Amino acid sequence: MFGHRARTAGERIDRGVRVLKTTALITSLIVLTALAPTPAAGDDPGTSKSVPVQSPTDLRSIGLTVKLDEVVRLVALRNPTVLAGAARWSGSREKRAQVTSLPDPRIEWMSFTRQMMPENERWGLSLSQSFPVPAKLSLAGRVADRESRQARLRYEMALRNALSEAKEAFFELYYIDRARRVTGEVLALYERYASLAVGGDEAGQPRLPETFRAESQKAQLAHDLILLTEMRRAEVERLRGLLGAPEGTPIGATSDVVEPTGDLPPLEHLQSLSLKYNQELASSGVEVDKARDQVRLARLAPLPELMIGTRYMGTGGKGFPEGDPTSDPVVVTAEITLPIWYGKYRAMAREARQNETAARFDQEAQKLQVRTDLARAYFTLSNASRLVRLYGRTLLPQARQALGSAESLYRNGATSMFALIEVASTVHNFELARLRALADLYQNVARIERIVGTAIELAPAQPDAPGRPDVEATGEAGR
Repeated sequence: MFGHRARTAGERIDRGVRVLKTTALITSLIVLTALAPTPAAGDDPGTSKSVPVQSPTDLRSIGLTVKLDEVVRLVALRNPTVLAGAARWSGSREKRAQVTSLPDPRIEWMSFTRQMMPENERWGLSLSQSFPVPAKLSLAGRVADRESRQARLRYEMALRNALSEAKEAFFELYYIDRARRVTGEVLALYERYASLAVGGDEAGQPRLPETFRAESQKAQLAHDLILLTEMRRAEVERLRGLLGAPEGTPIGATSDVVEPTGDLPPLEHLQSLSLKYNQELASSGVEVDKARDQVRLARLAPLPELMIGTRYMGTGGKGFPEGDPTSDPVVVTAEITLPIWYGKYRAMAREARQNETAARFDQEAQKLQVRTDLARAYFTLSNASRLVRLYGRTLLPQARQALGSAESLYRNGATSMFALIEVASTVHNFELARLRALADLYQNVARIERIVGTAIELAPAQPDAPGRPDVEATGEAGR
């Protein structure tokens, strides 16, 4: 469905630069599906030795484990908004044939109710065809092509936005799944501390305040688990909506992702990519071109249109003894329109020029908006990247080390349960903060991809090339 061929080589080249990577993925999937072997007529599917081919849109692949690349593929194939955009793009490509064809010819039949002579049966039949100025049809076709290109860009926007939102939903689930696991582990740790606080083989004198502290922390963590479960339920429904999945479709646990260790690309590099790949900017540029063509079309509007026709008259001739030499004449006609109401044509030209001016201002406003949005998103991305490094490399290792020391001190009676629980709570909070920062990092990457209009890949840092950016931006999207 998404592999429609362009009408001209120029459009194919332009689409090759801008169409998202997922479009190519969809095309390959459709081709592979078409080439897949199917059972012959009369074959028993239950006894066939061939391996059943799973549908590219089958949702069973995410029932146990949810992988990001699988989510991206399914969203591109199933999302209703994306499918609607593809259908509109396909329909818009039929507009050129409508606006460049000639008007329908006219046929007219006449019957004279009042005759010159009693015996005559007089009637007429005429056929005519209008011929607009060829330049008008050519410009109308160009305008239709630009509208089709805008429809393609709107489809790309729908695909880009759906993929970006799906990535955000995936990494929100990624955070929730791991936050539940970490919270469960800390809850088990608090249960052990509670048993130590009330007296055990590894504890000294039991203290009521310490027991209360451990029990209160257990209750709080139990509440956190309930909250995370409800959050996951809402986020799963969000992902189902993006996948176009029926209600109740199983969504498994999210797979692990690689934590980025490299630096981010400079903001200037991302801005240059946005000028090249952002679909809103491209659409505003097409709007300027379309407005320019409409100005030219308005200038051609006063040119007269030609109509050529022929008419056959049946006059009989029975009233003439020797026949009527003027009977059944054939007439050729030629007509042109008289564009004498210049006021409307001048108004049409002024309107077209104002629309062109507005389109240029809209294009400039879109550039400024993209630059502003990118700067704000880049700040949040940079902050998330710093937090990932801070918690992962410094705070969390130190907190884990402190927890081990606190447990040894408590067993030796050198510290209190209150201090031990405080250290464990700090470790728990740092774990959640690191997971939150990592999810925020990848979610902000998805938001920047939406602004830039293409994909960026986070790669590990290269020690031997410190000046090399660790994020490789390509002209492809949907990864």
